[in-house]
Amino acid sequence: MSKKHRYLAILLILILAMTTFLTGCGGAGEEPPVDPQGGEQIEQPLDEVTGEETDSEEPEAGDGEVAGDSETDGNVVTETENENGGQGDVEYSESQGMKIDEETGKDQFLTDPVPAGKPIPVEPQHAVITDKQLTCTLTITCKTILDNIDDLDPEKVELIPEDGVILAKKTVTFYEGENVFQLLRRETKANKIHMEFEDTPIYNSAYIEGIHNLYEFDCGELSGWMYKVNGWYPNYGCSRYQLKEGDEVEWIYTCDLGRDIGGRNVLE
Repeated sequence: MSKKHRYLAILLILILAMTTFLTGCGGAGEEPPVDPQGGEQIEQPLDEVTGEETDSEEPEAGDGEVAGDSETDGNVVTETENENGGQGDVEYSESQGMKIDEETGKDQFLTDPVPAGKPIPVEPQHAVITDKQLTCTLTITCKTILDNIDDLDPEKVELIPEDGVILAKKTVTFYEGENVFQLLRRETKANKIHMEFEDTPIYNSAYIEGIHNLYEFDCGELSGWMYKVNGWYPNYGCSRYQLKEGDEVEWIYTCDLGRDIGGRNVLE
C-alpha cells in the first residue's frame, strides 16, 4: 500500500471513531412512553414557559371541587325523633310487616324502622283504592317563616300570609287506600294552591319541592316542607303514608330541618 493510501485509511478510521463517540453521548433522545391499552406512543406535555416536558398530575381538590369520584347519600331520609314519636323499633316494625335489612338496618327504600305504635309505610303500587269515602283534616302553614323573615328570598316576601296560614284546617274527603301525597295533590288543585313535586324512585315516593310558590331553601339552607300526621312526622315519603279515617294531616314549612316545628332529624 502506498504512503498516500495509508494516510487516507487512517483518516477514515478516525472519522468513524469520532462519529461513534458522539452518538453514544446522547445524540438520540428517549422514546416516549407507550400506552399500555392501545400500544400507541403518548406525547408528554410541554411546559408552556420552558418548553420542557412536565409530569401530568391529577388536580387537587379545591373550593367547590372534588378530586376523583365521590358519592353522596342523595337526600336520604334519616331516622326521626319526634316530640311524641320516639326512636325506631325494629321488632315492632318487622311484626307489622316491614322488611328490615340486617346489614343496613333499613328497608329496601332506605327507611329506618318506625317507632312502636306508628304505621309502617305502604308502597303505593301495592295499595288497593276503593270507592269508599272517608274523611280527614288538612292544614298547610308557613308560620316559621314569620320568625325568620330576614332569611327569606326577598322576591317571596309578598307570598307570606300575615298569620302564616296557607290553607286553614279543613275537613276533606279521600278514598280508602289513598295516601298523603294523593290527598295533597287533589286538595291543592281544588283550592288553586300551587304545588310542585318530584318523583324519587330511590325512596318510592314523591318529594314536595314547593307549595304556594315557597320552595326548599327559600328561607335558608335548612328550609323546606315537612308533613305531620296525628302529631307525628313520619320518617318516610308522603306517597307511602296510607290515610285512615279521622287522620289530621299537616304540611308545615320548616326553616331549621324540622327542629323549629317539633321534628328533629337524628343523624348518626
